[in-house]
Amino acid sequence: MKKLRYMTALLCLVAVSFFAVQITSADELGPANPDSKTKWETETEVKVNSNMRLRSAEPVIADISKWQGTIDWATASKNLDLVIIRTQYGSILEDIKHKEYEAGALKYGVPFGVYSYSLAESSADAKAEANSFYNRASKDANFYVLDVEENTSTSGESMRTIINAYVKQLRTKTDKKIGVYIAHHLYEDLNIDTSKFDFVWIPRYNNTNTPPAYNYNLWQYTDKGIVPGISTYVDLNRLNPNTPLHFFTEEADAETAGEDEYYTTNPKKVVIKKTVYQYSSPSFSTGSKGAALKKNSIVSVSGIVNSANGTPRLKLTNGQYISANKKFVLKVTSKIDQYYTTVPKNIVVKKGLNAYKSVNLTTSNKISGVKKNTILTIKDIEYTKNGTPRLKTTSGSYITANKDYVLKLPTNYYEYWTSNPDQVKIAKKVYQYKGTSFTAANRGKAIAVGSTVKVSSIAYGENGTPRLKLSNGYYITAKKTYVKAK
Repeated sequence: MKKLRYMTALLCLVAVSFFAVQITSADELGPANPDSKTKWETETEVKVNSNMRLRSAEPVIADISKWQGTIDWATASKNLDLVIIRTQYGSILEDIKHKEYEAGALKYGVPFGVYSYSLAESSADAKAEANSFYNRASKDANFYVLDVEENTSTSGESMRTIINAYVKQLRTKTDKKIGVYIAHHLYEDLNIDTSKFDFVWIPRYNNTNTPPAYNYNLWQYTDKGIVPGISTYVDLNRLNPNTPLHFFTEEADAETAGEDEYYTTNPKKVVIKKTVYQYSSPSFSTGSKGAALKKNSIVSVSGIVNSANGTPRLKLTNGQYISANKKFVLKVTSKIDQYYTTVPKNIVVKKGLNAYKSVNLTTSNKISGVKKNTILTIKDIEYTKNGTPRLKTTSGSYITANKDYVLKLPTNYYEYWTSNPDQVKIAKKVYQYKGTSFTAANRGKAIAVGSTVKVSSIAYGENGTPRLKLSNGYYITAKKTYVKAK
């Protein structure tokens, strides 16, 4: 039965896709979401543009799926305050665009949640869908939503029972907010237990500005929205007047966190753990929202300022405000300048060190030793609880980010000798230098083309450029076009 349902859905999607292409080719926008079961009470079209955003404080909240095609995130991000991305249509059909959309939202600093259209036919089925939803969705999502638009039960269980099983299973996976989207025309028939959820999202389309007849936090008011950067119609949503935008964005957790989760004394410098926004006011109002700060950015703090309701904010040295919640910012070590804080793609080990299986460089976590002059490729930077950065290698191990032990290599390091060739033949005229810094003050005699010299070791300049240390104690370039291995 379920396979038949999916086959029917697939055929419908293909047909709708073909129809959508025909509409677009006629210079009209494609539908926002052909999968949706929500119907208009009256028709209208809603446009969003930069001028409107300047005149109105209403946040622009869109929900998107593969039907939106390729999105110009550089443009869309300037118009969106929040986006909700479809992860899957049931457990079998993963949305082919969700990873692309998640990456775009992250890159351009748009807060996002994720949703799954439920096709669960039983409680067991619901648990499986919950697992696939969590596994597929980006872990950077701010919240999760179960989309319930039809009665899919074939097990004899009520939809209330099935959806209760769904949310219960999802809560074993995450402590983030979980909401439910309920079709307005089936709200009473579905009888979903909304008390199991953190928020309720209801669609109701009309041109009389009539909100849902049921309690809601988010109202999907049109599927004919137009947002710059999105080439199709898009669903747009309005907040309940009593639900602030920050309930759904990263700052939402900051508002509800316990006092011990905030910095209440000046941390001086912090690293951004998750993308956060800067605001020109500690109120964090939509109108004061500024540029995003991406993960691993280091910012200087001038002091702590409380909002009108007593929530601590970090005032930056540039005059802007950000969250003081420890979930989003971390005080860094006072010696942070001695460490790499942006990912160096490749590093060379300056002194022998150890690799570990976590950021805690303890004996119990030690994996192996790493010898001097070993070159490693770095995937990311992570921090200890006390704000000390570690380099995460592509193999998954962790090493120190201390500049006394590791050195960032230039992007073209492969053009140089990085292992000792023992002796080289001079292919182009080179000079000898007293040290690895090739300055005029350090320059010695030239070595004639065709000469052969002995190499004692590999050394590196301050900027990571490899040098050859000769047996006479002088240094020459290690560039392979100038010196050839014998």
